[in-house]
Amino acid sequence: MSTVLIAGGAGFLGSQLSYQFKSSGNDVVVFDNNVQYFYPSTKYTLQNMKDRYERLLTDCTLIRGSTDDPNDLRRAIWKYEPNIIINLAALPLAVTAVHNSEEAYKSILAATHNFMEILRDYSLPNKYVHISSSMVYGDFEKIPNPESASKNPKEIYGSMKLASEYLVTGYSKRYDLNSAIIRPSAVYGPGDNNQRVLQKFCEAAINNKKIVAKNAKSNFLDFSFIEDTVSGIKAVAENDTGLYEAFNITRGEGRSLAEALDILKEYFPNLQIEYQEQDNSIYPVRGALDISKAKKMVKYNPTHSLEDGLKKYINYLVNT
Repeated sequence: MSTVLIAGGAGFLGSQLSYQFKSSGNDVVVFDNNVQYFYPSTKYTLQNMKDRYERLLTDCTLIRGSTDDPNDLRRAIWKYEPNIIINLAALPLAVTAVHNSEEAYKSILAATHNFMEILRDYSLPNKYVHISSSMVYGDFEKIPNPESASKNPKEIYGSMKLASEYLVTGYSKRYDLNSAIIRPSAVYGPGDNNQRVLQKFCEAAINNKKIVAKNAKSNFLDFSFIEDTVSGIKAVAENDTGLYEAFNITRGEGRSLAEALDILKEYFPNLQIEYQEQDNSIYPVRGALDISKAKKMVKYNPTHSLEDGLKKYINYLVNT
């Protein structure tokens, strides 16, 4: 078994990932600054936080610290001597990076630099897993879009994520760091507090509120259920993937917002939806990502279709 340090381990993805690692017998160190990005709190927000700290993070070692501070980070790494280090600590959404670009720079680029500087001098055997984003691709040049596709981000978040990938790759080449890069997409499911699109749709439907859907028929995303995403991250972390390999960890299927709303209508027949069309040129044209590399190298096997995932998510919210 391993000692796993998860930066951002108390967040949406991080808490579920911590739980999976702990459930399989590993020692888990959660390093998190405990910042919430969206207010005000709702009953769902509070229930999600309760679930994280009373169930998912039980028996993990919790450290309040910031990846912006190299001393915080160095002390934790040298004290607990992790075999696996996973960096999930960053602003959670593209829209937050636009409005908080200074914080985005610190949490994405400066934090990555701090990790690399510490790990270049860290002599214990370890693996560093860097969580990037599918936003690095910009407009997808292929469907499904492979890891080798062109990288041409169209906004701040994707640009900073791509720059952080270059830091990881450069340091890994120079200092033989055992690293891997993961590009998730449109993660959704129980525990999300960050106002991603399916969270907003589902909570509105349950509370009988009108949904405003922009470019619903033309906006395709590779919606990825939380359990599948964290299982993929864990598989990459625990397997020998060579130096600085990148992996798409998604469902591998492009679905439109309109399709997601059609599924919701099956559960909420009186759902109120206002469809709007608007200029969407600042956002990349996306769809399915190619996950064949992860399937082959780490036996990644996402099991939740959008229909399956939304069923689980709605059931969780209804019973909150």
